[in-house]
Amino acid sequence: MINTTKALLISSILSITTMASAALPTQWQLDNSHTRVGFSVDHMGFSTVMGHFSDVDGTVKFDLKNPNQTQLNFVIDTDSIDTAWAARDKHLKTEEFFNVKKHPTMSFKSTQVNFVNPQQAKVTGDFTLLGQTKPLTLNLTLNKIDNSPLTKEPVVGFRATGTIDRAAYGMTAYSAGITTNVPIQIDGELVEKKSK
Repeated sequence: MINTTKALLISSILSITTMASAALPTQWQLDNSHTRVGFSVDHMGFSTVMGHFSDVDGTVKFDLKNPNQTQLNFVIDTDSIDTAWAARDKHLKTEEFFNVKKHPTMSFKSTQVNFVNPQQAKVTGDFTLLGQTKPLTLNLTLNKIDNSPLTKEPVVGFRATGTIDRAAYGMTAYSAGITTNVPIQIDGELVEKKSK
């Protein structure tokens, strides 16, 4: 199993290195049809509630030859929260939580990107929630960089993970029973940014 994992990692790195020599774009945008911003919270120790935001917009400046110069900018529509239960979603949109009327978006803008190998990086940036901006670090993994067999155009597949302390942004409701340190996971694909 370990040898198989190593082989897959080496294969991925070789694929990424090969693609680096190709003529790839440096300006990318999220493919919304293949992007998911998910989160999970512990509910009083009884269960884990999972949800996601269905409306996210993002642009990325990424050059394989200069990966540490990568810049990310994501904006998420807070009204698009979905936990698979309408009543809970309605509550989460109120002033106790995301207060979507006053704060219709939350955002992340990178300030530093450090690739530790061709596939993995630490991304530090400014995360804004409920009108407050604080530093946030994400662990970024590039899953695959290749031309799509469907569109024949280049695609970057990625996963980013991290933890957000909601209480630090003033979202303290029900903190005795609901997680304040919220794990997040962003799975997505980048495609070439098209000029409007």
